[in-house]
Amino acid sequence: MGRISTNKSAALTFFLGIFAFVSACSTVSQNSNTSPQASAHPTIEVTPVQQGDGSWKIATADTVTLTVNATGAKSARVLYRPIVETDRHVVLKTINPAKDGKLSASLKLVADFAGEVWAEISYADGTKKETEPIELAAQSSDVAQSAQGTANAGQANANANANANAAAASPESARSDKFTGGKIDRASLQPGQADIKITVDVPAFHLTLWQNGKEVKTYEVGVGMKKYPIVIGQRRVTQVIWNPEWVPPDSEWVSESHSDVEVGEHVPAGDKRNPLGKIKIPLGDGFLIHQAARPTDLGHLVSHGCVRVRKEDLLDLASSIVTARGLSISKEQIDHAMKSTDRLVAALKTPVVVDINYDTLVIEGGVLHIYPDVYGRDTNTVENLRAELQTAGLDASRLDDATLKQMLDRANPNEEFAVNVADIKSGNALMAGQLRPLTSQSVVAKKAPAKTKARRGTRGR
Repeated sequence: MGRISTNKSAALTFFLGIFAFVSACSTVSQNSNTSPQASAHPTIEVTPVQQGDGSWKIATADTVTLTVNATGAKSARVLYRPIVETDRHVVLKTINPAKDGKLSASLKLVADFAGEVWAEISYADGTKKETEPIELAAQSSDVAQSAQGTANAGQANANANANANAAAASPESARSDKFTGGKIDRASLQPGQADIKITVDVPAFHLTLWQNGKEVKTYEVGVGMKKYPIVIGQRRVTQVIWNPEWVPPDSEWVSESHSDVEVGEHVPAGDKRNPLGKIKIPLGDGFLIHQAARPTDLGHLVSHGCVRVRKEDLLDLASSIVTARGLSISKEQIDHAMKSTDRLVAALKTPVVVDINYDTLVIEGGVLHIYPDVYGRDTNTVENLRAELQTAGLDASRLDDATLKQMLDRANPNEEFAVNVADIKSGNALMAGQLRPLTSQSVVAKKAPAKTKARRGTRGR
């Protein structure tokens, strides 16, 4: 028995030795095919910046320094994808290596710069690697200058931003009876009353200015195309700019509709190629409220993720912000800006909150409004409609699916379906309900002059 045991031990030792030799050869083979640069993970840094919301880095100067750390790199391309893009990007810089595997270059940021920045590294052996992207946005020099008034201005601005961000933004319309109790108070704008906010009801194509919780005015708007939808959520306005320049992004829609401009070109105010018009109100991350190109923009999906407003309405909105906040900008200055191409900036030390919602089922003043699901997000379902009606005290179990489905199907890209909750309770929803054009321009697209009656005129449209 002892001899057999010895033989087994020798055999086991022999096979273990063979396995170790093969493993060692395999490791050597793998190591020999892996270059030092291929195993290193490159990184990109941007300075000077400060921490913004979430993972955003906010540039604290007009010109930033891009530094790529990549040992053994031959060259690098710095790439940029604007916030509103998903599959297109532009090459910002091509840079050559410096000492110790560092590649650096300076970059002057335009006012609306916002998106992902990363580097593609090329090595001598032909391999390529990419860094993790950085979410980078430019901080307007106008805002930066306005913050230099006192030593604590920077902290004051940060506190204001934090307070604005802390305000709970509801995914539902501020017009809902859930929040108003069934009655929306309306009032004229009061000078020097700084408590203002803006809401944007995307499916209804409405933008409303509120002061002290009361509706001042509601404007018709156009919003982002389905391919470039407006971002739902809370934004903050820190400035209003008259006569803005435009810097075309690297985007398919630019090449399709603006073939006479180049990516990165500074198109001045007053240039017929500038689509921003006389006024823009930045919402952050490259999104804007700006002038509509034509009246038919209203009530339609027309923009690159922005909110478009009629020129006269945009002037009214911008002037109202100045008046409510008591800013030292006179009517004469605004009139001059509207008649010239001279740049005028109204900087807001405390941001104006903008709540953007996508509420397609709204009960307002006892009337159910079914708006079209313009982005196809499956919000107009029987289940969601039942839940909305339940909040108005209806016994949802008594409503049949077929009727609810027919109500939902009435809404279309140009019209909402509106019906009094009392008529729904009495079982007369389909007969009593009405189709109403979303905006004054919605009927233009439908070519139905007979439906040009004003809708809900009390909203001040």
